[in-house]
Amino acid sequence: MNKKQLSKNLSIVALIVFLCLVPVIIKSNYWLHVFIIIAINILVAVSLRTIFLTGEVCLGIAGFMLLGGYASALLTLKAGLSFWVAMPLGGLFAAAVALVLGYPFFRVRGIYFAILTLVIAVIFQYVAGYWDSLTTGWHGLTNIPFPDPITLPLIGTITFDTHVAYYYLSFVIIGLSLLILYRMEQSRIGTVWGAIKESDGLAQSVGINIIWHKIFIFSIACFFSGIAGSLFAHYVHALSPANNPGNQFAIWTSLYAIVYMVVGGEASFAGPIIGAALLMIIPELARPLQEFRPLVNGGVMILIVFFMPGGLTRLPDIIRHGKLFGRLRKNKTNEVYS
Repeated sequence: MNKKQLSKNLSIVALIVFLCLVPVIIKSNYWLHVFIIIAINILVAVSLRTIFLTGEVCLGIAGFMLLGGYASALLTLKAGLSFWVAMPLGGLFAAAVALVLGYPFFRVRGIYFAILTLVIAVIFQYVAGYWDSLTTGWHGLTNIPFPDPITLPLIGTITFDTHVAYYYLSFVIIGLSLLILYRMEQSRIGTVWGAIKESDGLAQSVGINIIWHKIFIFSIACFFSGIAGSLFAHYVHALSPANNPGNQFAIWTSLYAIVYMVVGGEASFAGPIIGAALLMIIPELARPLQEFRPLVNGGVMILIVFFMPGGLTRLPDIIRHGKLFGRLRKNKTNEVYS
């Protein structure tokens, strides 16, 4: 193991230890709430990047999050299922819908695929809003229960009706989800996805079934988006299909996920994680900026694209090679002679 790999592993261990100690260090329920929402958005952003591994951009990832959230909530409220059964079923429902839509959607590429996913997400919202008998419509679905208590050896019974307990629940589920997505990306199938993104024509010429791989990765990403929706539903205990910036299922969630990916760096698995954490914490640290969140995120994205096209994950290499300061000097020189 070289020094770079050792440093990376130690950094990951240190981060995991810190995240485990967050409820001990931070006693505020409000900040625990912020960390839970950040974790859910990280899973959505990483799921979006998973689709991007084949070169496609999904503008409707929030729609599949909605499917997972509503499915899980309705299965617990109307069918009486346990959260531990309803949550994976919610993810599977979102994945099944993605599987059905995948073939017609992937007959087109680029901006056309992005528009189709945006349209279908809006359709999901309106179906949830007008299907009163099932979802209670635009008034929203309420009284969604907490996850069922579990009993562990040596620990006893754990309930999830507090911020601390739900923080650890989110940490474990989202951590496992990210690990699965990371291992898939690092596997042979991840290499195939990279080949499709670089040149789908060349990949097809060597026998790779491009459509099948894109449908598969789309379904996997939507499954984990559905898991994120389920976690959100059982945390806030109420769901609404209304399209406003405060609603986690609104189009804003999809747009923010793209911003997180670009700001953090789409070339790295850690990119959307860093982007989501940074762009969600900044407005919280400066509460007056909260209402200007779209402006702040847009401004940060413009600066990143201009000065660091590879995202924040490229910052260490840029500083190491002096490219950032070189770019700044070049821009200043151009202004002097223009």
